[in-house]
This record gives sequence, structure tokens and C-alpha cells, in this order.
Amino acid sequence: MTLHPDAAWGAFIALLGAVLILATRQGTPLGALAGFAVALLVAGGFGAWALLPLAVFVLGSGLLTRAGRARKEAIGAAEPDRGRRGIAHVLAKLSLPSAACALALFRAAPQGALALVYVASLAGAFADTAATELGPLLGGRALGLRAGRLAALQHGAPGGMSAGGFLAGAAAAGAVALCASWVRLLGLAPAVAAAVAGFLASVLESAFAGTSWGARAGHFGRNFLLSLASTGLALSARALGLAGS
Repeated sequence: MTLHPDAAWGAFIALLGAVLILATRQGTPLGALAGFAVALLVAGGFGAWALLPLAVFVLGSGLLTRAGRARKEAIGAAEPDRGRRGIAHVLAKLSLPSAACALALFRAAPQGALALVYVASLAGAFADTAATELGPLLGGRALGLRAGRLAALQHGAPGGMSAGGFLAGAAAAGAVALCASWVRLLGLAPAVAAAVAGFLASVLESAFAGTSWGARAGHFGRNFLLSLASTGLALSARALGLAGS
């Protein structure tokens, strides 16, 4: 196992982040503890600066969940428990990023590929959250697949997404990738590939949610499949030479 040189500094930042999550009630104690463990893996595998894309996703999701909550509650589109994230949320959305960081610790795969997986899965997770949380506030009709056909849905219905939600999802995926590029975790080409993969995966998850298989998978199952789709699309772009080497 090879720790990144600034892993200790990253561990301190991770601890501060966990305290912030608890203090602002964005997560349950178990959720904050699980998030702290994820952040330790990130710092150990990729370094303290690699925590920035994770922070954008975690803190950004908390802010978007609370934004316009009264309006979202009125239309039935608000997250339960005032949007507090528990351990199930962490496992569903951060298992694959954590696995990539753990493999980076042991140099078990090319660092570039693992960083791409880490960023793409976060981009997909944030795209999904942004589309769900901002879509109802931006207005417009929500559409989704039902019985293989597009149908008008209420905001908050599984698979429902509006034009505003699509735009919010694209912006969120881009924000995660931009931060990864800014801290030099990824170059420009792989960062773009990660953003596109994350956004497309969120669109695929929306379509899948309206199927019988999507209903069986449930909310957390679909979140995990979203991470898998983000990873698969990003690695496919890399294999085709569209995301660097």
C-alpha cells in the first residue's frame, strides 16, 4: 500500500468535512462516518486536492436539496427526512468512487483510469441530484418513460425529468469534472469524458427508472447502477482514445 504524500493533510480536511456535515444536519451520524471513510480513501489514493470533486458533490447536493424546500414539499418532490443522507445514500452513490480510490492506494490499476472512474461516477451522482432537486424549481413539464412511451409526470416521480433538470444535470456533471481538471487530477480530455459520461448515465438512469426493472431496483439500486453506467461510459471513451491514455 502506498499512501499519497499529502494523505495526512487530506485526512484532516476529511475530518473537518465530516464535522460540517453533522453540524449542518446534512447527514446522519452513520452517513457522516461513512463519508469520512470515503474521504480518507480519496486522500490516501489521490491526495488532498482530489477531495475537491467529492466536496462539490457532497456539499452541493446538500445545498440543492435544501433549496426551495417549501415549494418542493408542496408538490411532493422533496427528499424525506429533510434530505439528510444516511449510510445507504453513501453506499449507493460512493461505493464505486471508493473502490477506485482503494485500488489507487495499492496501485492495482493505472492511476489515470482509476481517477477517471472516480470523477465520472461523482459526475453522474451529482448530475442526478441536480436534475432531481433543481428541476422542480426551474419549472417546465417533467417527462419520463412509462410502458415504453414518453409520458407527462409529476416532479419527483421516478424517472421524471424536465428540460431545466437536464440543464442542471449537465452543469453539475461539468462542475465536478472542471474541479478535477483544476486540481490536475485529470487532464482536459478525460475531464470532458467524465462529465459527458456522468450526464449520459443520469439520462439513462432516468429512462431506466420508468421501467419495471427500475422499480424493482429501487432508489438506491438505481443510484448504484448510475455509478456503474458512468464508469462504463467513461472507460469506453478511454478505450476508444477519447479520454486520453
